[in-house]
Amino acid sequence: MFGSLVVVFPTPHEGGALLLRHRGHEWMFDSGRELADERQPSISYVAFFSDVEHEVAPVISGHRVTLTYNLYFGEGGELSSKEPVSEHLSHPPAVNKNAFCGAFQRLLENPEFLPYGGTLAFGLRHVYPIKLDHPSPVEHIYGALKGSDAVVYQTFRALGFQPVLYNYYEWTTPNNFLEAAVIDKWIDFDRSYPRNETADITRFVRDEGGIVVYQEGWGIDPKVGYENPEKVDWVTPVTTFNRVKDEYAMYRNKPSVGVTYSDVCLFVRIGKAGERLVYPTVSQLEKERNREPHTSQFWQRWIDW
Repeated sequence: MFGSLVVVFPTPHEGGALLLRHRGHEWMFDSGRELADERQPSISYVAFFSDVEHEVAPVISGHRVTLTYNLYFGEGGELSSKEPVSEHLSHPPAVNKNAFCGAFQRLLENPEFLPYGGTLAFGLRHVYPIKLDHPSPVEHIYGALKGSDAVVYQTFRALGFQPVLYNYYEWTTPNNFLEAAVIDKWIDFDRSYPRNETADITRFVRDEGGIVVYQEGWGIDPKVGYENPEKVDWVTPVTTFNRVKDEYAMYRNKPSVGVTYSDVCLFVRIGKAGERLVYPTVSQLEKERNREPHTSQFWQRWIDW
């Protein structure tokens, strides 16, 4: 399910407005007033995404008669980035699509914007189902992206970039350093984490095939010293709409419960000025991430940027 459709019949009524709220914005659809303004009997309808909060105001007089439909993707198979349903779900904010694409193209033409290349990250603005029992729990989200998330994804694809969805883990070390790592799968820490070790989420995600990342201003714990972490610049902040909480047992000095949180976010790697499309692709990263960073010429070229 990705949304709802409410059809209002032309029965005279006053009140019963539908209030829609999302991320601090509110819209009102007053079907009684809209229908009263029509010269001939007409129905009214409104459609909205499933993560939009909605409320019906009291009906003051008359009768408000409606049909409500839940909107689902078809059963024709798994959604994928090769056949993005998101093209159909990005129409509402499409008025901003050209503006977003134009603004980003101007940034790419500016040699002062990421002169040595970098990685941009976007917190998703809508809620999506996460299939924890699937080998690739976020793969289907590519085809389900909607609204502004779909606009961002499609814009980067149209410009020749390869945006990718990652599970983003961020935690504070015992030495009060912020650390983070990304990975394209879900990790069941309760089944996988060593019971007798002190939690080191970053190292564990990296050992599972993830990539260590950091933000401007973060210090690097000298006791850990991950080599060649990938710097990330957040365009839109991380949201908790698509957060997965995982609890795991530990038995080091005494039994305790650890907790990890991962948030699905969109990442895109940008090449240096003059070579914007020369950047590590997802397939390259998957091929190289199992090699030691200090022996990988590929990683060294990326860090040199």
